[in-house]
Amino acid sequence: MEPSLAAAVRAELRAFVVAAGTRRSLPTTCHVGHPGGERSRWVHGGRSDDPTMRADLVERAIDGLASTDGACGWLTRGGALDLTDADAEWFAAVRSGFARHGLTLPAFFVLNRTAWVDLVSGERRTWTRVRSAARSPGSG
Repeated sequence: MEPSLAAAVRAELRAFVVAAGTRRSLPTTCHVGHPGGERSRWVHGGRSDDPTMRADLVERAIDGLASTDGACGWLTRGGALDLTDADAEWFAAVRSGFARHGLTLPAFFVLNRTAWVDLVSGERRTWTRVRSAARSPGSG
């Protein structure tokens, strides 16, 4: 994986953990765009339950990006990192949206509180404890 994308996904994971706080129940949310930057997002359920609607939402999100270079998809949610129906449904929608634009989907990450997995490559990272910010050399 490209180092800049890996760093951006780590930053997304940190932001997700900070925003989640101590809540037990976290919404499953799909993001399309640039980790750490421009993106669109949708909470799973409601109007996004229809597969065609999900793919259309992703296609329109890609239409709205200033640049598609480095764009990808990711899902934030609670629970174990095992594949869920929502993961598969949004992965299919994001693949479809990218394909409609003639783009190759470089990555689709599923992030929980302590890990991420890229459903495109199968690459996975896990942490025992996610720090809210990078530590500077010599601190602590």
